[in-house]
Amino acid sequence: MSTPTPLFVALALAAVVIPAAADRAGHHLTGHAVQGAPAPAALGAALPLTVQGATVVAVPPGATETSAFMTLRNAGNSPVTLTGVQTPAAGHAMLMHTRRDAQGRTGMSAVKTLTVPARGTLRLSAAGDHLMLMDLTRPLKVGETVRLTLSAGPGRRLNVDAVVRKP
Repeated sequence: MSTPTPLFVALALAAVVIPAAADRAGHHLTGHAVQGAPAPAALGAALPLTVQGATVVAVPPGATETSAFMTLRNAGNSPVTLTGVQTPAAGHAMLMHTRRDAQGRTGMSAVKTLTVPARGTLRLSAAGDHLMLMDLTRPLKVGETVRLTLSAGPGRRLNVDAVVRKP
């Protein structure tokens, strides 16, 4: 059996200690979106997204769910596939797809992914695809900011600050 070299030991320790220290210090490997500004992603793999008009719909006290809307623009050459959403304001959140049937009726269903096309736009709106925030943890006040974290695959996250507004 061979003895590990000092360089190998140092690299192995760095792989464990540095991420743990960053996590304890509150530095999470996520991107942050400012309205209209590009949002970097984790691990140096930039998510080429800009966010505009991020809002959460204000609901009456006692309501347990609401929707979130925004426009996501992808400046990159590859599609960005959103795989989830989380927020401290809700027990759980879902990606929702809205569809219209042959009779013109509209329905919605939870989906596993929503895609922002390469060099394209994904508009999350009241009349289309959107985000559902379920089991609200507290009443949301008009004008406050709610943090939404969009997931786009392993280690790729985008933090979006959405303003609560009346419908």
